[in-house]
Amino acid sequence: MIPRPEREAIVQIADTPPLANALPSICIVIPWFGPWPAWMRFFLESCRWNPTVDWLLFGDAPPPEDLPSNVRIVTVGFGDYRALAASRLGIKPEWTEPYKLCDLKPALGFIHEADIAPYDYWGFGDLDVIYGNIRRFYTRQILVHDLLSTHEHIVSGHFALLRTTPRMLTAFKQIPRWKAHLSSARYRHFDERVFSRLFLPQRAIWPEGSLPSAEAIWRRLITPYLGGGYFQERFSTNLSTLKWVDGSMNFPQQWFWDRGRLTTDRSGDREFLYLHFSHWQSNRWTGREVAAWKNLRCLDKVPDTRPSAFAIGANGFTPLPHLPRANSSPESARKRSD
Repeated sequence: MIPRPEREAIVQIADTPPLANALPSICIVIPWFGPWPAWMRFFLESCRWNPTVDWLLFGDAPPPEDLPSNVRIVTVGFGDYRALAASRLGIKPEWTEPYKLCDLKPALGFIHEADIAPYDYWGFGDLDVIYGNIRRFYTRQILVHDLLSTHEHIVSGHFALLRTTPRMLTAFKQIPRWKAHLSSARYRHFDERVFSRLFLPQRAIWPEGSLPSAEAIWRRLITPYLGGGYFQERFSTNLSTLKWVDGSMNFPQQWFWDRGRLTTDRSGDREFLYLHFSHWQSNRWTGREVAAWKNLRCLDKVPDTRPSAFAIGANGFTPLPHLPRANSSPESARKRSD
């Protein structure tokens, strides 16, 4: 269950790692404005099966029914949320569209400091994802880094974790002209390409033929954040710029979610941290004229009110039979993580 700290309380955040014998706590913060997406119940079900991870969502739509106990939704208008972000960051936003909130992702911990203070880690992400077993990948041994990204070459805007320390809550302020980035009406890729410059050599995040100057590389190498990130490719996003696990461009056609376990039609029993299905629901990054899901008459073909298994592909969400397993409830998944 998500704790609800008093907003008026003065919160002290220690710049120390989590206790070695404790399971580091995690809260993922996601603002979303407009109607909830058509796949929302599948997103929420994948959250339910990660009972030791919490989600904090902000939006202007009424909360969906049957909300998992580890998901809290704060209902707020976009204008009020924009004013909150502006006040916390000390900026005068020129933006009026919710998509600009993508740029603010590295600052969400700072904006919502009172909410995430009880947690060892806070994270940002998107709703166009289905989670597998998060704790299978982010163990006590892994959760010792300042930042965890699911891409090896860039901070992953669709799912990244940061330690809840003063240093990491304000890391975004180390970016030159950060206020200009976050005030601009235009999306500046601040959450991924720009923020990555604090943690990765610039050569890793600049396309071939557009490398920065030697002086810029030197400034990058002396940053105190170099080496503080854990960048591991998790193969969550099937785009032409990223290869599949076998080094080919032959991506899965279907992903299978079965009671918190996420696999594909191309990798046998190998489990994955999550699926980011942006390539099916949007053409923003694919270059295609129309995204696959835009042509579907029905995206959700799963009859169960609370599905325990389903498949995801270009034809949407479809039923998936499953075999009985020991972990038959989210509560058993909690015991497995402890």
